Amino acid sequence: MSVAETVREHVERLPVRSFLSRSDLPTPGHAVDCELARLAGRNELMRAHKGLYWKGPQTRAGMVPPAPLAVGMAVAGAGAGPAGFSAATALGLTTQVPSVEAVAVAGRAHRPPRGVVFAARSVERRFRELEPLEVAVIELMRDGTRYVEVSWDDVEAAVVGLVESEAVRPRAVCEQIDDEHHVAARTRWQAIERRLGL
Repeated sequence: MSVAETVREHVERLPVRSFLSRSDLPTPGHAVDCELARLAGRNELMRAHKGLYWKGPQTRAGMVPPAPLAVGMAVAGAGAGPAGFSAATALGLTTQVPSVEAVAVAGRAHRPPRGVVFAARSVERRFRELEPLEVAVIELMRDGTRYVEVSWDDVEAAVVGLVESEAVRPRAVCEQIDDEHHVAARTRWQAIERRLGL
């Protein structure tokens, strides 16, 4: 099977609303780049960022592009999550829509895609395999009420709800906050642990 056929077969198997990195394909780099560019030219893929492609739903007007936050998360990699207003929005604590999405990156921050800013954070977030919502909670603990439109009591209740629904692992959040030595974040998180009875 040729490189082009291998790439096309891989793209066909991808579900709609998926990202594809050239590193996902175990074939020579230049040949992969050429075929991915061809598929993008035929509107079967969309180039989202350098080395990153998107397979989105098709409409009469063409392929639906990915949301900037989704692109930022895909570029940032494991251990990344929303920060700032993006974190507050992801947790349902503000109605404001950020004009630029913010992503907390585990480790060194690379060049962000358009419409996104990166904030470098502890690489331990990647090693702990933190989920995006867990990162959003940690960022919220760091920022306090800066980006939310509700009382801190409502913030605590929302985080407690995420823990109780198992969307957020309290142990992983606690260990990460302790490692980052952010005093205010630790104090805020301890109040949530008391509400959880931990």
